[in-house]
Formats: sequence, structure tokens, C-alpha cells
Amino acid sequence: MFGNRSLSSHKPNESVIRSNSTSKHEIIVRDDANEHYHTENECHEGNQCSAFQRLIHNGYRSDDIEHCSKHFHAGRRGGTTTTENFGSKKFVTAYQNWGVDLPKGTGLWNGVVKDGDLLQELRQNDLINEMDVKSGPYKSLNDVAEEKLNHPRHQEMRSPLSHDQMLAILLYTDSNVYKDLRYHEMCYSNQDFANIGTSSLMQKKWPILGCLLNSAIWVLDQHDKRPRPAVVYHGLHDIEVDPLTFNNHNRSKKFSTKDNPVFRYGTFISTSWDRKVATKFMHGKGSLLEINLKEDDKDKALVGADVSWISKFPKECEFLIARGASFVIESSSFDQQGHYQVVKVKQGPVSHNRAKFRRLYN
Repeated sequence: MFGNRSLSSHKPNESVIRSNSTSKHEIIVRDDANEHYHTENECHEGNQCSAFQRLIHNGYRSDDIEHCSKHFHAGRRGGTTTTENFGSKKFVTAYQNWGVDLPKGTGLWNGVVKDGDLLQELRQNDLINEMDVKSGPYKSLNDVAEEKLNHPRHQEMRSPLSHDQMLAILLYTDSNVYKDLRYHEMCYSNQDFANIGTSSLMQKKWPILGCLLNSAIWVLDQHDKRPRPAVVYHGLHDIEVDPLTFNNHNRSKKFSTKDNPVFRYGTFISTSWDRKVATKFMHGKGSLLEINLKEDDKDKALVGADVSWISKFPKECEFLIARGASFVIESSSFDQQGHYQVVKVKQGPVSHNRAKFRRLYN
């Protein structure tokens, strides 16, 4: 446990960066010291702002994106919710038996994706309408993906992402598909793999999107040479982190101790390197995971990527962690006002890491 900390604020040196792409210019506020965004000011209209409302309803007007690149708007997402946490206000983590060897074919799918597979999956799940753009210069997210492939940041990396990988990131960062993907992957991960047969397992709802997104994060992790944040934050809205309720079973118990409990997360983890963003998403109530990303051993580091330059909401400072991460709790306390729990974590045992991803994808 640790005592209350001083939450001193640091105001970075800022500059305005203009994209040199031929159209749809973007304006981004940047911290010159570490090239990471910060929420200097919130829009005075809050989430009722007309520009913000157009964007969250599949809009892509350049002036709306410019506005939301300058001003943060709370309320678009709510961190991990009690619904995703199976109705519980105690963090479950969504791995019923993560310490066992999964039977063949039960893990989250990572296979070969063919052209058209992603759109077919969207149709099957009745979310193909999320591809439609309601305002702005584009007609569909395919057009946005093509534009993002030509983004200076992507070109700086020598353009490693495929069209479908870029589209998968956009569907996660910019549409409502992410809610359904996260929820169903959490439900899938919460099955009792050790004690039920493969024929009784629920069907994977988003194997294509999940596979593309996982591979896209890996590609960016490998090709983005800009330094990643040392610490990121993930909010658990109205949820308490209580190690006594972690669903650790079988061999996983040996990794978890009273002083350093361990848990594994059941899907992708949206984080922000701006603490204020994460606390806004959790509405200042619940638990804030403070995730240490320091890379003592680069091969064993967590796999994650800065996707803020892809999102139409760069102020959210999103750093997306690939699925299959486990964490060990280093300490837990409350914020200075006592409103929410602050849980410091670092990468735990049996977690994904770069070495495992390299074997998977190379």
C-alpha cells in the first residue's frame, strides 16, 4: 500500500503540428518534450458540443476533427464498465481459468485473413452500417483508412500497416464496434475452459476483427520508433479492484501472492497516457489502473501502440495494449480526495510479450 501522492501538474512546451498530406489537414497539439498529447483545456460545451456530437455519430468533417484535436470532450467512452465486468462491482478480469493450457482451438483466433473477410464479419454481426460516414469528405471508413495510410506518421514508419489493419484500428477507435468486440471477447475469455468441452464453448463473434487488430498493434509496436509513454492509465468505472474476487484458478494461483496479486485481462486494453483523460472516462469513480510500461527487457515488454494519430479524437491520447496481458499489483491506495482507487500495476507472469508475438507473427 502507498500513501497519498502529490498530483502536481506539468505544463509541457506545446507546438501546433500541421499534416503535410495533400488534403484534410489535421491540427494536433503536441508536447515537444515527449511528443505526447495532453488535455490542456476542455470544450466549454462538454459532450453537448455539436462538433463532438457529429464525430461520435460517424462524422468526419475536418473542422470538427480540428476542434476535437484542440479541446477534450468527456463522455465518449466510460472505461471498463460493470456490464463488461459481468454485472459485478468487483473486478473479475475475465479469465475463468487462465492458468491452464487451453485446449486446441479455444484461444482467441489468429489466422490468415483474406480480402473481404472483415466486411463480411461486420455484415454477419449487423454492424456494417458503422462503415458509413455521415458527414465530411469521405463516404466510408475505407476512404478514411486510405487517407490514414498516407499519414506522415505512417510514412515515417515506412507504411507497414495493410488497409484492413488500418481499418481495424479505425473501427476500434472511431466507431461503436469496439464495445461489441470488447464485451464478447471478455465473455469468451470468462468461460471455464478447463471443465467444459470444446463443443459447449460459445462461438467467437469477432475472430477477424480481433485478429487484424492484434496484428496491427504488433506491427505498430515494431515500426513506431518514437518513444512510448512510461506510464499509461485505464479506468474501471464504478468497479473496485479486490484481489479476493480475481478468478485465478489452478496453476495461476501460484503466481499470485497476498502482497503482489496477479490478474489477466480478457481483451484489448484502451489506455491513455494522460491521467485526466482516464479519470474522465471513469467519471472519477471506481478504480484507476496505473500501468508501468518501462522496458527493462525489450523482448519481454508488453505489446502496445500509440493510435492517437489514427483516431479522430487525438486528445484522448490513446495507447492500445494487445490482448492477453497479465499484471501484478504493486500497490493500491486512494486519490487525494478519496474518490477513487489508484492501483499501480506492472507486467505480470504468463503475459503476452514481444518475444511471444514474434514467434506468432514472424
